[in-house]
Amino acid sequence: MIKKILKNIILILVIGILLLSCESKKIIDYDLEIVETTEVETTGFSFDKPKKYVDNSQVVTKRDKDIMVNDRIKKLVSQRKRRPVQVKGIYLPAYVAGKEEKFGPIFEYLKNSDLNAIVVDIKDELGRNTIENNSAIVKELKTTEVQIKNITEFIERCHSENIYVIARIACFLDNFATRQDSNMALRKTDGKLYKDNMGYYWLNPYVDKTRQYIKEIALSAADKGFDEIQFDYFRFSTDGAIRRVDFNDEMTKGKTKIEILTEFAQEVYEELIEKNVFFSIDVYGSIINSYKDQYNIGQDYPNLIKYCDYICPMIYPSHYANKTFGIEVPDTKPYETIYAALNTSSSVIDQSSDNYSHYGIVRPWLQAFTANWLTEYKVYGKDEYEAQINALEKAGYKEFLLWQGGGVYKWDELLQIDDLKKKNIQ
Repeated sequence: MIKKILKNIILILVIGILLLSCESKKIIDYDLEIVETTEVETTGFSFDKPKKYVDNSQVVTKRDKDIMVNDRIKKLVSQRKRRPVQVKGIYLPAYVAGKEEKFGPIFEYLKNSDLNAIVVDIKDELGRNTIENNSAIVKELKTTEVQIKNITEFIERCHSENIYVIARIACFLDNFATRQDSNMALRKTDGKLYKDNMGYYWLNPYVDKTRQYIKEIALSAADKGFDEIQFDYFRFSTDGAIRRVDFNDEMTKGKTKIEILTEFAQEVYEELIEKNVFFSIDVYGSIINSYKDQYNIGQDYPNLIKYCDYICPMIYPSHYANKTFGIEVPDTKPYETIYAALNTSSSVIDQSSDNYSHYGIVRPWLQAFTANWLTEYKVYGKDEYEAQINALEKAGYKEFLLWQGGGVYKWDELLQIDDLKKKNIQ
């Protein structure tokens, strides 16, 4: 009996020594085989979900990994030499910016107003690359249709009048690259390419070549001298047939739509910071406070803002359903709609903020078009433009972009607005 007791005591001592040894090493091996804990979060983004490592290692939580990534980005942003510009801008399609007879008059309006920025397509909704660039994949796919012939000269001309130039990339909506290399495209489970309700094809963000393609376009644009790179259509499609798209485990590697897009934004952002260029991301207005919408399209608003300089919610009154924010017909109430949307944005960001992350600036898109496809709508002119800008300022914001899809603006009305009116030219 005594021998058995002594044997058990020795065994306990040995186990204790081993446990103390493992604790003193504080091992974190990111390559170990892992098993998921029951504490894994089911909402929101993380670079690594909480995982429990076997063989006496310790738990690495979502917060641990987020802190490492976000702290690094915060330091990179703080070390960037270039200072941001407070932007009040307009969108121009490349076919407008690239033709002197169209761009010349616009340039004069910009010179003599408080508008100081333009957003111009370098990859449009069809998938065309509208400027020459250095991307190896663009050259391989032959997706370039030059619409701005000398982009360096164009940018220099804008800079001569202190006009800030933003390169817009319609990321995953694409009828060109998808047809050149179908392996880059979303496919249905029957093997056919996915098309949305408008007949457009979409690139698959889970495919490495797709992400590399978009990143190369962005980095090439940065090298051309653009002040900022803007990602639009940085999302998954939402049309009904998307339910039949093949998102198998081998492809996704267990990552959600939110995870793959947020990780990609972080990767591109770090490289653009190194190039001393700013980065912005367009998002749906509806995702601001709807996790269901965030999950479906892959845009996690309060987290995505950590991986860009500017997040640009498209809060066009016409795009909100009736009774949103308690407003009967949002398109007819531009002031109330913009004010409510931006207050909601502030609340969501404030509630999710932390002390270790960088946070981008909210720079919304405002409506400079008339939504005549609606059953009940308002013709947008000076009063509606001014109402939106006033609401934005009342909500505590200063920057904005105006959207008119064809680049055809009511300049005589825009320049009557106090915040945009012509300067006194001697």
